[in-house]
Amino acid sequence: SRVGSVSLKLDQKALEHMHRHKTGALIEAAVQLGALASGRAGAEQLAALQTYSRAIGLAFQVQDDILDVESDTATLGKRQGADIARDKPTYPAVLGLQAAKAYAVELRDQALDALRPFDAAAEPLRDLARYIVERRH
Repeated sequence: SRVGSVSLKLDQKALEHMHRHKTGALIEAAVQLGALASGRAGAEQLAALQTYSRAIGLAFQVQDDILDVESDTATLGKRQGADIARDKPTYPAVLGLQAAKAYAVELRDQALDALRPFDAAAEPLRDLARYIVERRH
């Protein structure tokens, strides 16, 4: 973000805080509301789903930042490098591209691990976690 003409540089912790309260909060709310609406989720399941949704929320943003660097404009649906051009803080800028990719995979694995207590009925959630990190647009 900018204050006047001075760019504010964020570290990883600050970047995560920003995204947990932005995109991540929407994803977390969707997962939690779905679980609550089922009428079958207890406290342990809700906690596991919160861990899952927080991980995929961050993974989504990390992958989005990676795609801004790697994807072409036609595939991405916005101008490639638009985030960088706007001096928007991104995970590749903070961590480096390869470390950002590794972090996205780590977050996916955290999400999948959080779903261990669930049976095959949670497979769509597992598929979503995989898709978020594998997507190309």
